[in-house]
Formats: sequence, C-alpha cells, structure tokens
Amino acid sequence: MGQGSGKHTYTLLAVVGSALAAYASLGPLAQLSVSTMQPLASTVATVAGILVGFLMASVTIIMSANNNALVQNTKLTNYLPGLLHRLHVAMAWLISVCVIFLVCMVIPETSFIQTDLSVLNGKKYLLIVLDVGVFIFCMSLYNFIMVWKEFTRFAKIL
Repeated sequence: MGQGSGKHTYTLLAVVGSALAAYASLGPLAQLSVSTMQPLASTVATVAGILVGFLMASVTIIMSANNNALVQNTKLTNYLPGLLHRLHVAMAWLISVCVIFLVCMVIPETSFIQTDLSVLNGKKYLLIVLDVGVFIFCMSLYNFIMVWKEFTRFAKIL
C-alpha cells in the first residue's frame, strides 16, 4: 500500500464518521427548540470563522518567509503549491460551515412553504440544514486537523 491509499483510508473514515455524527445528532437536535438551535448555529459559525483565521495566518506566515531557502526549495519540488492548495481547501470547507450555520440563524420558526401535500415548517427545514451542517462541520474539522498537522511540520523547519 502506498502513502496515497493511507490518505484515502483516513478520508473514507472521516466521511463515515461525519455521516454517523450527523445521524446521531438528528435525534438530539430534533428535541431542541428553534430559539435554542439558532444560538447553537451562531456558536458553530463563530468557531469555524476562528479556524479560518488560523489557516489564513498560516498562509501569511508561509508567504512572509518567501525568501527562506526551504520555501524556495519547496516551490521547486511543487510541495509548497500543494500545501497552499490544501490550506485553501480547508478554508473553503470552514467557510461553507459558516455559511450553512449563518443560514440557520435566519430560518423562521413559522411555516413558510405550503404545498398541497404537506407543510414544511421552519423547524423541520432548520433541522435538515443543521444536520447537513453537522456533516460538513465534521468534514471540515478533519480537513483542518490534517492540514494543520502538515503545516506545523513544515513550520518547524522554517
């Protein structure tokens, strides 16, 4: 097995773990009121925003060390562009968490979609969005941890 297959195994485990976390959170989230869900969404969006800030700072650190011999050599081997790409992907995951949970904060509690077949009230819609958000949040935490470990190894030798 090569190194790439190990990464795929971890990613597969992250997807399965995130799906299980989303499924497990469905019951407890359904018992919460909308007035409780919305501050919870605000907190998760804030945490994701803070993690984006850490990743942005790491990109800034790398760019400020542009004249460093290590940074120059990693550019030549194409390691640095890959690391920067992984940092940007992790930021995109976290920004998507922010957006999803910010949307949760503005979903009204009252019914807002009515059809002949059923009524989708605000709480049900909020529950669906929150559950998707839990999955995305778990995946973004996995991406953050993996890229942060890689960045700290890189930064130690800067």
